[in-house]
Amino acid sequence: MSSRANENARVVVLCDPHDVPALWAARGLQQRGIEVDLIASSMLADALVWEHRVGAEVSVNITLADGRTLSSSAPVGVLNRLQFVPTSRLDAVGGPDRDYAVQEMQALFLSFLEALCATVVNRPSPQGLGGAWMHVSQWAALAGQAGLPFAPYRQSSANPVDGVVPAAVDVTAFVVGARVLVPPFMERAIDGFTGKAKELARLAGQSLLGIELARARSGTWQLVSASATPDLSLGGDPLIDALEEMLV
Repeated sequence: MSSRANENARVVVLCDPHDVPALWAARGLQQRGIEVDLIASSMLADALVWEHRVGAEVSVNITLADGRTLSSSAPVGVLNRLQFVPTSRLDAVGGPDRDYAVQEMQALFLSFLEALCATVVNRPSPQGLGGAWMHVSQWAALAGQAGLPFAPYRQSSANPVDGVVPAAVDVTAFVVGARVLVPPFMERAIDGFTGKAKELARLAGQSLLGIELARARSGTWQLVSASATPDLSLGGDPLIDALEEMLV
């Protein structure tokens, strides 16, 4: 899509303050002529106005300290990379109720993100603001349902935390909406990889998913893990193209 076609387009990128891949994606979208509002979680914490109504109709209106607004009445495409609620103020004044206050803030963020009447990549989940965080064992189970080979994983009472997975990730593939971004050889390396990758994203409830793969000693490719908040820069320009298609 040309810059001329995008001159009136606006996208919001929600992220944590040090999310470098989010900054990379924001810059890539800007280079395509898209107006990008980059809003860090700390800016939400310092907002001048929060109005969030829950009932027969759900709405949210936020006015940031710099005058920018985020509102369900003005739908825009949202790339949601939030992982943590801002806690600096709660750390300062929360005292013994600090942990309870953090849980309440988490509930508020989950609710307001769901209230945004827009294309949101990714939608929040009780397991994560920017999409569900899952343990590697959960990804192994979902990979099996999707028909993707998964690296051997073992867990026992003697070793309750860590399973056995390959030491290094060799390739990261991406599902972005209807697109699957993968090196050309991967479709041949894993039979029907595109369809299986889409099924994994569907099972995980994610519109954007990074899929980490490693090559076993046998030469076969296996899924190591996956993430709703992957390093977007690994997808290069094709990933920016896919985000543009979803968000604009």
